[in-house]
Amino acid sequence: MNVISGNKNCGNKNWLGSVAACALIACSGQALAGGFAPREQSAEAQGASFAGVAAGAGGLSAMFWNPATMTNMPGWQSSWTLAGILPYSQNTPAPGTPTAALGATGNQGGSALLPASYASYQFNDQIWVGLALNTPFGLGTKNQRPSAPQLWGLTTTLMSEDINPNIAFKVNEWISIGVGLQVMYFKVRQTQATAPVPAPNTAILSGDSWGVGFTGGITLKPMAGTEIGIGYRSMVRQNIKGNIVSATLPGGSNPVGARLDLPEIVTIGLRQRIAPQFTLLAGFEWSNWRRVQQLRVTSTGGLVPVGTVLALQNLNYKNGWMVSGGGEYQWTPQWTFRAGLAYEKAPLDDSNRGVTLLDSDRIWTSIGASYKYNQKLSFDFAYSHVFVKSGTVNIPATVTLPLPYTGTSRARVDILSVGLNYRWDDPKVAAPIFAKH
Repeated sequence: MNVISGNKNCGNKNWLGSVAACALIACSGQALAGGFAPREQSAEAQGASFAGVAAGAGGLSAMFWNPATMTNMPGWQSSWTLAGILPYSQNTPAPGTPTAALGATGNQGGSALLPASYASYQFNDQIWVGLALNTPFGLGTKNQRPSAPQLWGLTTTLMSEDINPNIAFKVNEWISIGVGLQVMYFKVRQTQATAPVPAPNTAILSGDSWGVGFTGGITLKPMAGTEIGIGYRSMVRQNIKGNIVSATLPGGSNPVGARLDLPEIVTIGLRQRIAPQFTLLAGFEWSNWRRVQQLRVTSTGGLVPVGTVLALQNLNYKNGWMVSGGGEYQWTPQWTFRAGLAYEKAPLDDSNRGVTLLDSDRIWTSIGASYKYNQKLSFDFAYSHVFVKSGTVNIPATVTLPLPYTGTSRARVDILSVGLNYRWDDPKVAAPIFAKH
């Protein structure tokens, strides 16, 4: 991290302490940019490791990835998903690390419930409107106290809420297009220790912002039983405004700001019926995490001149991607079963991993089922176990924090999801899996 001081009155030790506190927002950005963009937006799609979601494999919830998929859903429909995320991650200091005596972090993964909801309404044979409410970015970690990496982070809570109205147009029986608006609220809070001692004082950062983006997509049905989809979620810029509270700061606190560009995401999906009861699913997703290369923290008021760069951190994140494959088997008119496997390339590796999020390459294994109670009501269930590759954390000493940190990371995730789907109007016949030709 390169620190720049723009005021001659800020060249004392207390000021250096305040700069270290200001680095909190950079650590929060690092945690986000580590790829913690929850995929658990659909219990139905999770059952096949999200294979084919851009082609409508998630039912109504597929609009999160591709709004054009709404044209698969006749009438007036709603869907709700609740995912229980049970992560485990631990950071263990390497021998020789200056703070190693403070011990490992323990399980720093924070369990969470992630809700999502969707609704769509078919106006006529060509036009659908919909609304999705999601949490596209989120993170919760908490280290035990004391712990060796406490100077780089103790707790992190990051959340977002996305309001996403959509409209889709069915051009003809084989092509549909859709667009949507993203209105996203973003909030972060993080604490870190100010000294490498068993009972340290802490510095606290909190901030929030609103950002706007868009979504778009297209689906193609070149032949009966085949659907191809491409979906796009745009970059959303968050101009975070917040405050740092620390005993090392002049006056005890100072307002700060930072710009964070959340990545755009492209998703490609395929659904291919290969037998009357079996459908093959495949997908690919690319996320532009390279947008987060550097985080610049500046003063927005207080005792520090507005615009003064307090901390500058080079993050050097890489693009992430995920490839998935799965299948769906309709056992009876009421029961449908799914399974899927995926490999995800994380934007973090041993060269740029931090202590807040122990992200790494991972393998998804998933199973799921749907139960159709009647023509209006159905339920979805899914379970995934995510194998996360172990890695190392290597943080060099800086001007503001002249201690290096080296450690090893271990992580895994278990996810349980349930979904409820309801059709409000009165269908004369069951909604087809694919449009007829």
